[in-house]
Amino acid sequence: MTRNAKATLTVCAVLLLTLTAAPLALADAVWGTGLVFEATEPGFEGYYEYCYHIYWDTTEYGGHGLSHSTIYLALAGCACACDEGYFGHRVPAGLAFGEENCEVDMYSTFDCPGDPHFPLDGPTMKFEPDETNCELGVTGWMHVCYFSLFPPTEPGIFEDHLAIKFGLNVETGDLDGVIPYCDCSGNPTELGTWGTIKALYR
Repeated sequence: MTRNAKATLTVCAVLLLTLTAAPLALADAVWGTGLVFEATEPGFEGYYEYCYHIYWDTTEYGGHGLSHSTIYLALAGCACACDEGYFGHRVPAGLAFGEENCEVDMYSTFDCPGDPHFPLDGPTMKFEPDETNCELGVTGWMHVCYFSLFPPTEPGIFEDHLAIKFGLNVETGDLDGVIPYCDCSGNPTELGTWGTIKALYR
């Protein structure tokens, strides 16, 4: 076999391996980080304030604009998770920044049964944009917060604890940081009056 023939076979083999290799996995459509602080807002003394940076990019998933984002709280077996006063809301919960300089307020909702669009059962915190003036689009990020009596987990990576809905699609991604864990020893009535605690359900 000539040198040229061997070279041709080598090139063909490389091309064949390239064409038959498994396709690269799509990047997550949503990902985020989270921190926790002692709450200082009046009416939430004794609470924790959980704050998150959540990023989305649906370009590789059809390019539909963001409908809402959800955090899975992993409290499905917690006896007091749905009791009034264990979660509270900033109004608005934060801001989101999308395409073409779109900036909108975000509003939070605690869903005790869970977000019906989410693949896991159990309480969730949902963040929805007020898109009166503009639409966020297919890429962007948000900074959002909520309050809880539940103390934080140890920092870690929580797989598929974030989700976004865009068009008719739902995708999940990882959350790097902290989420609340179940501890029913706190009593909302001992930490603030019902007149100052924001409504659990909006």
